[in-house]
Amino acid sequence: MNMRESANTIIETIERAGGEAYIVGGAVRDTLLGRTPGDYDLATSLLPDEVIPLFPVVIPTGLEHGTVTVVVEKIPFEVTTFRSESTYSDRRRPDHVTLGVSLEEDLTRRDFTINAMALKPTGLVDLFGGQADLAAKIIRTVGRPEDRFGEDALRMIRALRFMSQLAFSLDERTEQAIKECAETIQYVAIERVAIELEKLLLGAGRPAALRAMLRTGLGMYLPGITPDTIERLIASDLDGVSKDDVWTLLLDAGFSPDRLSAFKRSKKQEQRAKRLVCLVHLEQLTDWQRYALTDEELAVLNRMTGRNHPDRTTLPIRTLKDLQVDGRDIVALGLKKQEIKHALHYLEQHVVTGQFVNQRPILLEEVKRWKNRRENESFNA
Repeated sequence: MNMRESANTIIETIERAGGEAYIVGGAVRDTLLGRTPGDYDLATSLLPDEVIPLFPVVIPTGLEHGTVTVVVEKIPFEVTTFRSESTYSDRRRPDHVTLGVSLEEDLTRRDFTINAMALKPTGLVDLFGGQADLAAKIIRTVGRPEDRFGEDALRMIRALRFMSQLAFSLDERTEQAIKECAETIQYVAIERVAIELEKLLLGAGRPAALRAMLRTGLGMYLPGITPDTIERLIASDLDGVSKDDVWTLLLDAGFSPDRLSAFKRSKKQEQRAKRLVCLVHLEQLTDWQRYALTDEELAVLNRMTGRNHPDRTTLPIRTLKDLQVDGRDIVALGLKKQEIKHALHYLEQHVVTGQFVNQRPILLEEVKRWKNRRENESFNA
């Protein structure tokens, strides 16, 4: 049974129990676009306490919001009770959630028309022109855009993210509302903004979405991002590759490495971006530059730039462990503490760059020479 069939089984089970249930959100949008959804969310008229007894495996993941996770053949499906939401005092979360409303009320609270449709085996519910906007390739809010952005300011950058991912354009009224509400993006947790920015920079429609960011002024409220940064991102022909790698694009566009921490990304993302940005415009890499990368990073660099740098299997060694001597050998030659580390690094560099052959007798002899030079330099100083 595939995911769609499993989702339909959940719907049929709920309907047999006297409730309504639909596939909602991005899964409907992707299905209508002919894409395979990554997951399926469902909405139902039943309350969580009524859903839980209907299925063998149910996890109460968000009861306060009316959500449980139904597991079918080890695949999780979020099932949420139809709900309406009150005002958003913090521009992020509703002050109050009301469960047990109609499907229409539930769909009314959603962000964009293309995400506000509901689907079940017997047909599609489209109350706000989502199908028409999909056909016209338009991103438009459900109802007044000022209201939607006032509820959750993150929706402004989500609009640009969907522009990029789907290669759609932005409804004029929606764009004007972003311009008017842009400063409120500052009230949104930066981690949420960063996730949307990563997706935006990975999309095929990235240049158009970034131009919209310039027109609306939204970018000026993102930490460290300037109009020049955005212009350079628009002109960039680098592939973003993955969410871990789009930060290299930002650095290449002039974003300060010191500001990466403002987006609260992982150390892995920060470090990779700083390593790769120095290499993206090099036609050829030295052996030492290839050695300093992991196999994965070199593959990412090739995809990002469209180049074909040789893989690391052609190097004399791929890690320090491949040297034919180790720390114990260095200790036996009378070196101590930091000297051991420096000696190994010396050998590593010279083997990688082809100046020394990776053979034990040769390396030991080179360490002796290196030790003698250091002692002479120390004596003469």
